[in-house]
Amino acid sequence: MSHSNKENKGIYKQMVFRKGLFQIKNLKDNKVFLKTSSDLDRAFNSDSFQLRLGSHRNTALQQDWNSLGQDNFEFSILDELNTDENHTDKDIKKELKQLHELYIAECNKEGIVLY
Repeated sequence: MSHSNKENKGIYKQMVFRKGLFQIKNLKDNKVFLKTSSDLDRAFNSDSFQLRLGSHRNTALQQDWNSLGQDNFEFSILDELNTDENHTDKDIKKELKQLHELYIAECNKEGIVLY
């Protein structure tokens, strides 16, 4: 069944994306890369693809990935936001920023080194 562009846009707007924070953890030295996103699955796949391609924007993470290999890294979702249709994009961005800052503070408190 084929949909028109207008119908496809309507379907896309109704899709619900997972929002939250994920990490890429170096299993050799426990260094962590944290990232928030309003579409966790897309961001997760994008970062994984960039690392495999050798073009991740975090050069220290990319260097470790290149030298240690992908088997020495673990991807995991740390936290997800519960949002509804009343949350604006601005609200979500603010909550994601707060979530990121909270996890950075927790990592610093626990002595976890961040990328």
